[in-house]
Amino acid sequence: MRMWEHQFKRIGVWLMVLWMVSAIPLGVFYAAYWSRVEQLPQSVARYEKRHGGRWVTVGQVSPWVIKALVATEDRSFYTNWGISFSGIGRSVLVDLNTGQPTEGGSTLTQQLVRDALLSPVKEFRRKISEALLSVLVTALYSKRQILTCYLNEVYFGQGAYGIFAASQRYFATVPRALSVPQATLLAGLVQAPTALDPVLHYEAAKNRQWIVLQSMVADHMLSLQRARSIFRAPLDLRGGSS
Repeated sequence: MRMWEHQFKRIGVWLMVLWMVSAIPLGVFYAAYWSRVEQLPQSVARYEKRHGGRWVTVGQVSPWVIKALVATEDRSFYTNWGISFSGIGRSVLVDLNTGQPTEGGSTLTQQLVRDALLSPVKEFRRKISEALLSVLVTALYSKRQILTCYLNEVYFGQGAYGIFAASQRYFATVPRALSVPQATLLAGLVQAPTALDPVLHYEAAKNRQWIVLQSMVADHMLSLQRARSIFRAPLDLRGGSS
């Protein structure tokens, strides 16, 4: 681990400890959210239905979508506790330096918790609540269940909530049939669905896709040669440039 990563991790750990000893007791905190966490899959399903989506399981999604998301958004997803201490530390330091709560640093589980259980307003207390709830979600659900909820809840832009709606909207196909180029493009959109909209901002979306592919190369999921080939491959994008 590089020195700066170690420092960020230490900061994240101490921030968690300080919150836990200075704020409300953990038992009270978890009791307030317990029923909502227990109903997380049902809540996500209702949310998706209201937005015109369709529930799909991990097995009904191209594995390349999942590989791309994990490589780009949360490399330690399969081994972490739902949180990244280095991400928390980095986030708070950037917020303090800029004077604004702007930095992300969230795991896939934290993103799910933030969108499904908490307010999107960025503030220190919410970030710590997000981290604590992510630990609880990780304790109650398998990684496969968390991925399923995430894939059905996350927003991809163009009014597409969930991977099924996104596959239909951008490529007129089902999630299982997404090609590797399509899967890697979609994985990049979750960072900023509006700014990276491939229909309106094609070059920005392609630039983000290349970052996704580079992350997959770094994680030994792809060779650099294959990543370049995927990047150049046609997307068959509905209403887009390719």
